[in-house]
Amino acid sequence: MFEQSLAEKTAKVLMEDRPLRLEDCTRIALQNNLAVKSSEVQTRIAKLERKISFGNFLPVLDLNYQHTSFDPQIKRKFGTMEVALSDRKVQEITWQAQMSIFNPLTWLLYSMHVRGEEIANIAHEYTRQMTVLQVTILYFHCLSLQEVKSALESQVASASALEEELRAFEEEGLIAEWQAEQAGVMVLARKTDIQRVQRAICQVKADLLSAMGLAPLSDLSLEMDMPLQPPQEPLESLITEALISHPEVHIADRKVAIEERKVELSVSVFLPTVMGFASYVDSSDSFLKYSNYWMTGLAGTLRVFDGFANINAYKLVREQRKDAYIRREQTSLALMIKVVKAYLNMTNAEAEMVLAEKFQGVASKRFAEIEEKWREGLVNSSEMLSVTAERDSAQMQKMAAQFQHQISIATLINAMGKTDTSVKEQNNED
Repeated sequence: MFEQSLAEKTAKVLMEDRPLRLEDCTRIALQNNLAVKSSEVQTRIAKLERKISFGNFLPVLDLNYQHTSFDPQIKRKFGTMEVALSDRKVQEITWQAQMSIFNPLTWLLYSMHVRGEEIANIAHEYTRQMTVLQVTILYFHCLSLQEVKSALESQVASASALEEELRAFEEEGLIAEWQAEQAGVMVLARKTDIQRVQRAICQVKADLLSAMGLAPLSDLSLEMDMPLQPPQEPLESLITEALISHPEVHIADRKVAIEERKVELSVSVFLPTVMGFASYVDSSDSFLKYSNYWMTGLAGTLRVFDGFANINAYKLVREQRKDAYIRREQTSLALMIKVVKAYLNMTNAEAEMVLAEKFQGVASKRFAEIEEKWREGLVNSSEMLSVTAERDSAQMQKMAAQFQHQISIATLINAMGKTDTSVKEQNNED
C-alpha cells in the first residue's frame, strides 16, 4: 500500500512534462518531505499541550448522580422509640464547581508550555531550512554529474573520430599499431567513465527524490539553474547576523527561559495553594427540610516537610539553569565557528572556480592550436591525445568548481540561518 500510494503521489507531482528547476525541487520538498511533516505534527502537539495547560486557569464543573438504597432503613433509637433518618432509597444530583484561586504552579507550567510551543515552531522552521539545503546540495550534485556525463559523451565521440583517423594512418603506414590502439583505450576509458557517472546519477537522483518525499526510482529531469548569489557583507556582519537570526540560538534562548521557569517552579512549592469550591445538591430524601442546598468554601494546602526533597530539587534546577546558560554560549560559539568555516570555504570555492574557468579557457585554446598542428602533421598522435585529455580534465574541473561554489553559498546562508523557505508560499500566491 505504501509503495502504491507513494507512486501515485509521485506521478501526480511530476505530471507536468518539464524539467524541474531548483525552486520547483524545494517547493515539492517543503510540501512532501517526511521530516518537515513530522515537525509540523510536533508543532501541533506543542500547541495542544499549551492549550491543555491553559485549561488549569478555568473552573472545573462536575455533575454527579448518586442512587443509594439502605437495607434495612437507617433508624436511630430514642429510648423505646425508633426514628427513621432517611428514606430507604435516596437519589442525589450534585453540581460541583472548583477553581484554583492562588496556585503559582499553574502560571509557571503554562509559561513553560508557551516556550515549548515556540521551540516547536522554531524547530519546524529549522527543519525546513535544512531540507532546502539538502535539496540544494543534491540538485547541484546531480546537475554536475549530468554535465560530466554530457562532456564524456562528447569526448567519446571525438575520441572515436580520432581513433578512426589513426586507424587510417596505421593502414597507410604513417603511425605504429600501438598509437592507434592508444586512441581505442581512450575511447574505452571514457565509456567506462560514462557508466560510472550514470550509476552515480541514479544514486543522487534517488536521494533527491527521497528528500522531495517522492518515489526514489522515478524518472526525474532537471534544468540548469544557478540562482544563489554570495553575501556581500564582511565576515563580522555575517557572524552578527547568524547570532541574531539562526534558529539554534533562538531555541537555546527559550531553553534558558524554561530553566528559569523551573527555578521559579521549585520555589513555588514552598507557597500555599488556595482553591475555591461550590456544590449544589438536589436530593430526593423526604426527611430533609431542604431538598436542595448550596455548599461553598475555600481549601488551602501548605506543604510543611517532605524530607528536604523540595530544597534539593531547588538546588538541582539552579544547576540545570547554569548548564542551560553554558549550552547557549556553546551554541553561539559553535555557530560563529560554523559561519567562519562556511565563509572561508565559499572564498576558496570562488577562487577555485575562477582558476578553473581560466584553466579551461587556456586548455581549450591550446587544444585548438594543437589540433590544427596535428591535422597539418606537425605533432604526433600521442601529444594530440594528451592535449585532448587535458582539455577534458579542464572542463570537468570547471563544472565541479561551479557546483562547489553554489554549494558553499548555500552552506553559508544556512549557517547564518537565512535559508529561504518561502518558495512554497510564493508559488501559491503566483
